[in-house]
Amino acid sequence: MVMQLYVTEPDALGSTLETLAQEWSARTGVVVEIWALPRAPVPGEAGEVVRYTIRTVFDQIETYGGTHRLSIAVTSADYGLRLTISHDGEGFPVPAGERFAVPVARFASLRGKLTVNDVHGAGTTITGAIPL
Repeated sequence: MVMQLYVTEPDALGSTLETLAQEWSARTGVVVEIWALPRAPVPGEAGEVVRYTIRTVFDQIETYGGTHRLSIAVTSADYGLRLTISHDGEGFPVPAGERFAVPVARFASLRGKLTVNDVHGAGTTITGAIPL
C-alpha cells in the first residue's frame, strides 16, 4: 500500500476522504499522506465542497502527471473548516483559474475562499477555508 496515514480520527467526511485517497493512491501509485481529518461532524454542503475539491486535484494530477507525493490536511473547529493540499509534481500547464474555477466558486458560495499556488516545476499548494 502506498498511502501513509497520520493522526486521524475520521467522522463520515474523514472516512470518506480516507477511502477516496486509499483507492486513488492504489490506482495511481502516488503516495498520499493524510495529516489530519475532521474529528467532529461537518455540515453536509461544506463536506461535499471539500470532497469535490480533492477529487478535482486527483483528476488534475492524473491528467498532468509528474506527482510522486500528495499531502492532505482537513481540519474543523467552531470557526470553520480548513483544507490544505500540496504535491511535489511539475505543476499544471493550464492556469489555476481555469483548472479550479468550479471549486473556487463552490468555496465562495459558502462564504469561503480557495487559493491555488502553482509553481511550475515545484508543485502546487491549495488552501481553503469555509466558515461554519
